[in-house]
Amino acid sequence: MKLPVALLLLPVVLLLLPAATGGGVTSHKVSACPAWEKKKYEIKKAFFVKSASTICKKRKPLRHFTNAEGNSYTNVYTIRNPLRCKVVDKVKLVRQNALHEVYNLEIDHGGMFKYLEGHSCGVIPYYEEVVQTDDKNNPQEGGKKGGKKCARLYSISSSNSNNLSIAIRIHTYEAEKNGHLHLQYGYCSGYIKGLKKNDNIYLTGAHGCFVLPNNVLEENTNLILIATGTGISPYIAFLKKIWGNQKGNFPQKKPSYKGQIYLFYGVYNEDSILYLQELQQFVKMHPGNFHVEYVFSSAKNLDGTSHHVQDEIYRRRENFLRLFNDLKCELYICGHKSIRAKIMEILKGDDQVWDAEKRKRVHVEVY
Repeated sequence: MKLPVALLLLPVVLLLLPAATGGGVTSHKVSACPAWEKKKYEIKKAFFVKSASTICKKRKPLRHFTNAEGNSYTNVYTIRNPLRCKVVDKVKLVRQNALHEVYNLEIDHGGMFKYLEGHSCGVIPYYEEVVQTDDKNNPQEGGKKGGKKCARLYSISSSNSNNLSIAIRIHTYEAEKNGHLHLQYGYCSGYIKGLKKNDNIYLTGAHGCFVLPNNVLEENTNLILIATGTGISPYIAFLKKIWGNQKGNFPQKKPSYKGQIYLFYGVYNEDSILYLQELQQFVKMHPGNFHVEYVFSSAKNLDGTSHHVQDEIYRRRENFLRLFNDLKCELYICGHKSIRAKIMEILKGDDQVWDAEKRKRVHVEVY
């Protein structure tokens, strides 16, 4: 009996089918997609970057991102599409003998810039001096001639309202010209120095993930806050959220929060303390809950080196560890990158158990 031609050709078709479809699915070709293996990330803010972007770093997720709200606030405004705002006020934050010049900039965004306490915003210097060009090989240039359009990131020190505040340190340096040294301002510092009330200012953001746990008020979460210089800014926002009124401006007399907050703040000297009036007010209103220790680097060690906030914490590390371990504090580190290593050395000491539960309670934002 002769079989139909179609049946005779069927085995050949079946043999050729895997080759035609990329070799078929075999056990040695089944592997997890690399993207599936990289589900967990930590968003790390990059200070003084030339584009309003974030850097992803693989790490276990923080519970701060369990709600969609935090993610929906970030990166709404970009360098290509910034938010135009108004300067409401510019106030010097330091006193006569401070090492650096620092200003608090209050900005009216008309309720359009949504953020969580601890987020940062990007300031685009000289935005209105941008040179528009249609040359695709020569993208838009901003600021001074030959300069590049960029956004400088600053932590927000206000609680959510129609205005936001940021602390900006004015960076200066000396440059030689015609055989003489002249004082020069950093690119963004020169811009900030020249800002006046009612000037336009262009923002990007919000940026970052250096925020409080979602349930900090309900759970009365204990906090350890470590800062240097302008690293105090997000903590001022934290305190306003925890103890402020609905507008986040002034402390309440009868707060619902019953946790303990320990602030270790390193600055050059007493005149360099930023937001001193606000800190004093919080201490006055909540003496049993808010504990502040200032560490002045102008005070020298016996060997003549400066005494920094991380050195003081290391000297009293047993008490520090009791706070972190026994009170289950959420630990925040913000400021100069030099403070991170010694604090982590304390937490990972030979007599300490460094596990996942402790890792997720440590939040770092350094520059």
